[in-house]
Amino acid sequence: MSTENKGLPARFGIPPLTEVRRTTAAVLVDTVGVGLMIPISLLYFTLTTDIPVSELGVALTAATLLSLPAGLAGGAMTDRFGPKLAMVTNNLVSAAGYVLYLFTDGVVTAFLAMLLVAVADRMYWACWSSYVHTLSHGRPFERWFAFLESIKAGAMGLGALLATLILAVSTDVGARWLVVLNIATCVMAALLFVLQPMTPTTGDTPSAADDEDPELLQAVRGWRTVLAGRTNLLFVVGQLLLSPVMLLPSVALPLLFVERWGMPVFVSTLLFALNTGIAALIQTPLSHAVRFRSRAGVVCFSAGLLSASLLVMAVLPERRSVLAWCVVVFVGIVLAVVDALYMPATNALMTESAPDAVRGRTVAVFQTSAAVGMAVFPACFSFVFELSSALTWVLLAVVIAAGGLCFAAASARLPHAVRFPESRTPDTAAATTDTAVPPAGTPRAAAPPAADTTEPGSPRTQAPGKWAGSQ
Repeated sequence: MSTENKGLPARFGIPPLTEVRRTTAAVLVDTVGVGLMIPISLLYFTLTTDIPVSELGVALTAATLLSLPAGLAGGAMTDRFGPKLAMVTNNLVSAAGYVLYLFTDGVVTAFLAMLLVAVADRMYWACWSSYVHTLSHGRPFERWFAFLESIKAGAMGLGALLATLILAVSTDVGARWLVVLNIATCVMAALLFVLQPMTPTTGDTPSAADDEDPELLQAVRGWRTVLAGRTNLLFVVGQLLLSPVMLLPSVALPLLFVERWGMPVFVSTLLFALNTGIAALIQTPLSHAVRFRSRAGVVCFSAGLLSASLLVMAVLPERRSVLAWCVVVFVGIVLAVVDALYMPATNALMTESAPDAVRGRTVAVFQTSAAVGMAVFPACFSFVFELSSALTWVLLAVVIAAGGLCFAAASARLPHAVRFPESRTPDTAAATTDTAVPPAGTPRAAAPPAADTTEPGSPRTQAPGKWAGSQ
């Protein structure tokens, strides 16, 4: 009986929770707080101050743009001090930003509050993948990433539901209580991240010459490694082109359903609930099911599935009908499947292809490119959408498909161990049960070298993930 209980989580791709219970609790608490604030992130200031909406919009745009370099700084912090400190720091910065929410009485204070929260958000995305990579401790990245992402999706929905109940009781006072609760969740998450034991990554050992170089020169060389090479460039472009996927359920599709098809406004919240709810349920088992597939192949399949769905929408009639509600449900399911597949695969490729010494900065560059794409997308979408709805979905389908192809091209020359999460071997079953996995912090025996499947001329002289950007 106990054996079956141990084997059931492994069968669905659930990692051993005893190793990461504090991180799991931190992610749960932190994301519930995010869900609390999603419905009122901008609305809060209109409820509690007399600041005009136009000024708030300008302040939010300025804060978002000014926060972009914070992602790169977060990546440098991750490389220098480790992802654990970066995770703690971004939660504390976020808490400080929400404290300013409570004392906002003018546009300047509102801007500073938005800026701190945006800086924390950029830092979070810069260090999150590196944190999961360190936490996985040499085991398949997708298993840990997918599990934690499913926790986040469920927690975000729970937070949004709790916010709805609080706001239903009281609007102005309830909004302030949501901010107070979010401050508490940020601080509690930071404490839990501090308490989670982490095994330091074994980065590249610097040579004597590197030790003698000035610290500034070492930093410049690190950024040059990140920004150089065709592989990294393709990853950055691919991440930029796939960024609209994140905004489809919150920006693009609600405009279509409400403005063009004449559906009720709550269709947008229904779509968000479908997207996050289904993703929370299928994220872990679906990632586990494709663990033997090529990561680039999973990304391309996800991009192709979404592109095909958008092309179908381009030819659908724009009217309110039973068919329209079927389309909403269909799109919600497709977006959940795409999120569950492409996010772990893209983050795994970007994280594991980077050299250990610059992994944080590499991930930061990728996530900053996604942030730029999400900042530009609403303006581009609204402009094309006014011209032609059908053309909008066709262009989006082409852009997303191109993003998938960029990831495929970037991973073509990566080592087999980076391109595939797991390989089918006689020992696969034993390797994936997790019953013999040592707890985090326990030294692991070195794995036998993988067969060299790299193309002739590729610099396969180091362990997988040590040479991205050197092409």
